[in-house]
Amino acid sequence: MNRKWIALSWLSIALAVAVAAFWFQQDGGRARAATERFGPKDAQVTIEDGNVKVVHLTSSRFMWQFRTDQAPVEVWGYNNQIPGPTLRFKAGDRVRIYYKNELAEASSVHWHGLVVPNSMDGVAPLTQPPVMPGETFVYEFIIPNTPGTFMYHAHMNDMEQVSMGLSGAFIVDPRDGGTGRYTQDRIVLLNNIQGHYLINGKEFPDVDPWLVKTGDLIRVRMINISPIEAHPMHFHGHFTKEIARDGTSLPDGASGARVENTVLVAPGQTVDVEVRMNAPGKGAWIFHCHVLSHVMGPNPKSLNIAEANGGMVIPVVYTDSANIADLKKLLGDAIASIQPKAGVAPAPAAGVDARPLRADRVLARSIR
Repeated sequence: MNRKWIALSWLSIALAVAVAAFWFQQDGGRARAATERFGPKDAQVTIEDGNVKVVHLTSSRFMWQFRTDQAPVEVWGYNNQIPGPTLRFKAGDRVRIYYKNELAEASSVHWHGLVVPNSMDGVAPLTQPPVMPGETFVYEFIIPNTPGTFMYHAHMNDMEQVSMGLSGAFIVDPRDGGTGRYTQDRIVLLNNIQGHYLINGKEFPDVDPWLVKTGDLIRVRMINISPIEAHPMHFHGHFTKEIARDGTSLPDGASGARVENTVLVAPGQTVDVEVRMNAPGKGAWIFHCHVLSHVMGPNPKSLNIAEANGGMVIPVVYTDSANIADLKKLLGDAIASIQPKAGVAPAPAAGVDARPLRADRVLARSIR
C-alpha cells in the first residue's frame, strides 16, 4: 500500500487530467475528430480581395502569469498572449499580415524557416524599414510549397525582444490536407522568459496535460525559440520517431528518421516526431526537458510534485487506465495544494491568463 501511495503521490498532478476523461466518458462528451489540434490558439483569419487570407498581429507589453502560484510579470508578446497566436495556412495560400507595433521601440517580424520574397523577410533595417512605435507594416506573400513546422519572431533588438516573448508557431499544412493518419497534432513551443522555462507559455503544473488512449498516434511539433539554450526532450515510457526537421520531412532508414526517447532541439530549430501510445501499464507518464534545471519547482525536496517540479514538464495520461476512480479523492487534494490561498497571491492585472489549472476546472464538475 505504501508503494502504491508513493507512486500515486508523485504522479498526482499528472494523473489529475484522467478525471477529465472520466467526466467525458460519463457524460458522453464530444466525439473526436480525425485529427485533433492542440497548442496556442490559432490566429483569427479573414479574407480580403477575394482570396487573400488576412491576419492582424500587434506587439505590445502586458502582464502574464506563468503558473498559478506566481505573481504576474511583464512580458512582450503578440495579440496579448504568450506565445503569439499560431499562424496556420496551406501551401499556396496568399497571406497578408498586418503588423502593428505598440512597443516603445522599433521592431519587425521574421518568418523563420519560410522562404519568402526578400522584402518580406522581416530583417529591419536590411530588408525593410524598421516598424516604429505606433506604425503598421503589411507583410504579403504566397506560402511556399514546404508543408511543415516553422515559427515567427521579432528581428530587432532580438535578444531582448525574443527573450521577453515575441514569438509564435507558424504551421504550413499540405494543400490537400494531408493523410489524416494522426489522432492528435500537438505544438510544443519551448521558451525561456526571464528565467522561466515554458511550454506554450506556461510552467508545469499549468502546462496543459495530454489525454491519450492506447493505440493513438500523436504528432508532436517541437519549436525551440529559447535565445541560447537547447532542450533535450525526453519521453518516459515511449520511443519517438523523427519525421521532420526545420520543416523538411525525413525519409525512413538509417540516414533519415531516428527512433529515440530523447530528442535534442537546438535554438531556432523545429523537430517533428510521431509517437505511438503503447506504454506498458497505461497510467500516467511525463514528457520533459532533460536539462534538469529546466524542470525544477520552488521546493525540489518536496514530496508534492507540484512544488518539486516546474518548467518544461508535460503530463501524459492514458484515459483508458483502469484506476481512474481510485484516484479521484487523491487528486482533489493534490490539485488544491497548488492553488494560491486567499490573500496570498496578488490579483492578476488586466490581460493576465490566471485561470485555474484545466484539470482543476474539470475536477470541480466531475467530483461531486
